Amino acid sequence: MNQPGGFDVEALLLGYSAGELTAPEERALFEAAAQDQDLFDQLMEAEAVRHALSFPEERHRAGAVLRAWEQQSPSVEAVEPRREWTRAPEMESARLGTGAYHRPRTLWMDLLRPVISTVTTTLTLRLCYAVLTVIGSSFVLPHAQTGESSGLGVPPVPSILHLVHACIAALLLAIQFTPFLRPQDIAEHDHPIARKCLAQFIAGWRWAWVTWLMLYCWLWANSNSGGRPDVIADILNCLTSFPLFWCFFVLDKPSVAVPGDPERNASFRRAIGTVWGIGAGVALLAVAGRLHLWGLNEFGLVFMGIYDGLAIAFLVGRFDSHWMKVPRWMLAPLYGYALIQMIYVFFFQLPPAWQIYTYLVALLFKVCLFLVVTHLLHAGNLRRYLEAAEDGKLGPQTEPRP
Repeated sequence: MNQPGGFDVEALLLGYSAGELTAPEERALFEAAAQDQDLFDQLMEAEAVRHALSFPEERHRAGAVLRAWEQQSPSVEAVEPRREWTRAPEMESARLGTGAYHRPRTLWMDLLRPVISTVTTTLTLRLCYAVLTVIGSSFVLPHAQTGESSGLGVPPVPSILHLVHACIAALLLAIQFTPFLRPQDIAEHDHPIARKCLAQFIAGWRWAWVTWLMLYCWLWANSNSGGRPDVIADILNCLTSFPLFWCFFVLDKPSVAVPGDPERNASFRRAIGTVWGIGAGVALLAVAGRLHLWGLNEFGLVFMGIYDGLAIAFLVGRFDSHWMKVPRWMLAPLYGYALIQMIYVFFFQLPPAWQIYTYLVALLFKVCLFLVVTHLLHAGNLRRYLEAAEDGKLGPQTEPRP
């Protein structure tokens, strides 16, 4: 497979996997991959092979397998296995679109695929809505179903939902400290900066779940005190956004200082300080609005909703990268979660039934966020992103953005 520029892409991919490309060849391969999604996917596969071969035990293992192939006798029993292995290059060339096994996509398949996708998405959303309606209606109190006013001491969201939310947050937090779905590690001698960035991201991600757990434990413990959450819940709700901002800035700015450049993370420290100061101001306005100080009434909650929503939107927007390889349909509910946070000020104006539905949808979106981040950590997509950032492969920009 040759590019219009005249160079052999397959040879460059093979050389990249072996780490034998020169700087101009590597630059040419990256420029071509930036314009061709299929080539970019092949480059990611070559990057995975290159990373695996960077470990001595993996190189010894690969060498042993190759030597075993060479030492096989041409016996009758070995004919079929060898025939299967010799078929691999043909299958690979077919996958790359260079062999005779490549099947061109027909017009009717191209037309049918979006139709099936649209119908499936519509049916799935309708099913999810029906399930949420059934579950939510089981929690709605009788006075809400008949349209009567809830009394002063009756909260619209039952305490059991706060407890379920807290238990799920505790479970997902505990999973992060188990060997299951363990994040892929980064070799310190190859990418020391990326290794520290990964540790920073994981720490911020875990702190986000700690603050969520604290918030819903407080809501559960305080659910019998009266209809609306108090100022402590507002402060905890605001604190849940700071770890998400932290994770975003770890991915967006140089967050690790190096011995030769101790000010390398200066922009990161300024951004964190700015976000922390804004968060403190937002929490102060929310508390003042909740206590009806300075004539704000509940207008201060507007700023808290925007602050929380932006934290999620910024982090999810960073996930929309070729290096992350997160499907767009998986990002859609996460942007919906950011939207729910931004309209937090209107939450208490909704009917009790819709408050419960919104609460359940937020729980569902939070689980989706956990699954996406866990996949990025466990599958190695986030590791490749951080390694590419350290190698300067994310873009031509060399200076940090203000």
